[in-house]
This record gives sequence, structure tokens and C-alpha cells, in this order.
Amino acid sequence: GVDSYGDTIVRGAYASTLRNNGKPKMFFNHNAYGLPIGKWIKATEDDHGLFVEGELTMGNRQAEDVHAALKHGTLDGLSIGYYLKKGDYDETESGRIIKKVHSLVEVSVVTFPADSAARVDGASVKADDLMIETVNELETIRDFERFLRDAGGLSKGLTMALVSRAKTIFVQGEPGMSEE
Repeated sequence: GVDSYGDTIVRGAYASTLRNNGKPKMFFNHNAYGLPIGKWIKATEDDHGLFVEGELTMGNRQAEDVHAALKHGTLDGLSIGYYLKKGDYDETESGRIIKKVHSLVEVSVVTFPADSAARVDGASVKADDLMIETVNELETIRDFERFLRDAGGLSKGLTMALVSRAKTIFVQGEPGMSEE
């Protein structure tokens, strides 16, 4: 789609920067001189454009404020901070057709996105909170195994192996740790 600046980013424009530069930084309202509010754990292109999936840094007061606003639905925009080089775009009367994003530096959670379709999926924010509530309700090893299978999508065999290994590690404690 066309954003409020008249720019259109074509399919495939992010491929090179994602391959060469990895995942962008995460800020609030493009405050790139501030502390990042989280990290993007996935950045790919799909049929709709750039797709990012991230985690906020809990303990960072601004990230916690952003999380509360996302959860409440009062904040839901995304916006990219990027660099273009000569030849990466064509100039038209109505704006630029961007064929290649030279460097995708950051993706911010924003109040007002330039592209009205650039949105945070509020359902996934709420789903994470429900997941945390579920984790806090786990009481038995069997509850833990069921959670790993259902929420984590792990096979029964892998779940059993993981839980067995976790029990061994937790019983041993950290190396060099002394019991008092």
C-alpha cells in the first residue's frame, strides 16, 4: 500500500537487508537515541509486507508502559526506520516506488504509523498475557508436560525428554553453587 508520504514498498524490497543485516532494533516512536524497548525475534517478508514478531523488555519502564498500552488497545502502530541508496527507488509524481530497502535499522511501536496497515496484532499481546497466567497456574510435572505439548507444540517424546533433563538439572543446581 501507499503510506502517508506517498511511498510504496514493493514485495522483495526487504530481502537483502534482512539477509545481510539481520533483525532491526525495537524502539518506541523512533527514539533511536534511547534505550530499545525490546527485541525483534523474527523479521521476514510475507504476502502483506514486512512481518515482525518481538518481545518487550520487561523491567524497562517504557517497555512496560508500551506493553500496557498495547494490551489496552490504545497503541497499535508500527513504523520502520530505514536507509535507501540511489537506485533503490523510482521517483514518481505521487511518491517513491521503493524496490530495495538498503538498510532496515529499526521498527518502532508508534502512536501514528505512516502506513495505516502497519499494526500490532492486539490478540497476540493478549495471548501472551494469557500464556503467562497459564504458566503461573502450573502445579505438577504433568501440568508442565501438557503445557509444553499444547502451547509449545512439542511432541510427547520431546516433552518427556525435556522435562526429564530439567528435573536432573534442577536437582543438581548451578555448578559452583553452594547450599547453606
